[in-house]
Amino acid sequence: MNRENVRSAELLYSSSITNGTTHRMPRRISLVHETARTLKEWISNGVLTAKLPGELRLKTQLGVGRDTLRSALKLLANEGWISTSGKGSQRRIEPGRITSQLTAVSRRLPVTFLSPHAIEHRVTLLEMADTESRLMQQGLNLRFLSPEIFHLKNPERQLENLVETHPSSAWILFISSEPIQRWFSQRGVPTFLYELPFPSVDLPYVASDWEGAAFHAGIQLLRQGHRVIGIFEYKDRRPGLLAMENGLKRALASVGTEGQLAVFKDDLSPASVARSLESAFSRKEKPTALVLSRAAQALTCYSWLASRGIRVPADVSLVSLANDSWFKDLHPTICHYQPATTLMSRNIADRVLELIATGQVTRKSLRVELEYIPGATIGPAPLAT
Repeated sequence: MNRENVRSAELLYSSSITNGTTHRMPRRISLVHETARTLKEWISNGVLTAKLPGELRLKTQLGVGRDTLRSALKLLANEGWISTSGKGSQRRIEPGRITSQLTAVSRRLPVTFLSPHAIEHRVTLLEMADTESRLMQQGLNLRFLSPEIFHLKNPERQLENLVETHPSSAWILFISSEPIQRWFSQRGVPTFLYELPFPSVDLPYVASDWEGAAFHAGIQLLRQGHRVIGIFEYKDRRPGLLAMENGLKRALASVGTEGQLAVFKDDLSPASVARSLESAFSRKEKPTALVLSRAAQALTCYSWLASRGIRVPADVSLVSLANDSWFKDLHPTICHYQPATTLMSRNIADRVLELIATGQVTRKSLRVELEYIPGATIGPAPLAT
């Protein structure tokens, strides 16, 4: 580069001529001010929320030196964008800045739905399609991500990278692990749960009332004389499954020591359900009723029981807390619970929109009641032989 080019690059142009019209050119600013401006944009765009990353990470992301970064951070603190630094603590973004950016620029960012796998279940598809439609009416897109992180015990580093590379106005978590829920809760990232939270997590949520449905199912079975009830659960102890278990325990508590709950594991494969059925009917005190926690278990139960000559409901009663469209093709018609999909999606969308607009959800978290659909699979408990 010759001297004239260097001189031209350093000059501050006040104007230029384009098509005969004078336009003012932006004035050159220092690297400190440029860094501060970039940080303001990241805050305004929702890339940075609640807390700033550490200086080492910021230096790498911005491509600047330590002194430049610290000067820029001091400038932001003086202008009221961030808190002043404290020894050993991260700088926080001032709440007023978070609110203002959420109501303006970040509304252009998508809402990200985070799930361990692509959505396949009909009910979930319906609820998310309706939620997506409601968000689109407000100019928001719903983006689906299924990264390979849900099996990790310590997913913090991967989550940091995920949030940085996928700026979002809000995050919706679905079937997430406790470490993932806890990370989003502690980082202050705008997050909503389409599921129940783990006990250690404080995040807003909307979920089906699995405990209420299980309690109702337990009462129906107890009224028919059933005292040993089995439930099929995922091998992972998730909040929704614990809620189902608690509902059945509450129902069984009404008959005191006579009631027993037998828990059988399901690794999401027909083979594991069949193994659990073998175990259930090999017990000295066999369950006279089975409660299913996912729709697909019904098919395995029907076929396995038929292959062993075990009749439904004469020998064993069945009730499913979940449902699917093909339930209508089962014979006998299975007793099950129907979610209020429209109510679910409306409440999810309303709370996500509030989270985007204000940075928080003031409405109470909600457990949506399920509707009981009677069938022909609950009968009197068989007499002990």
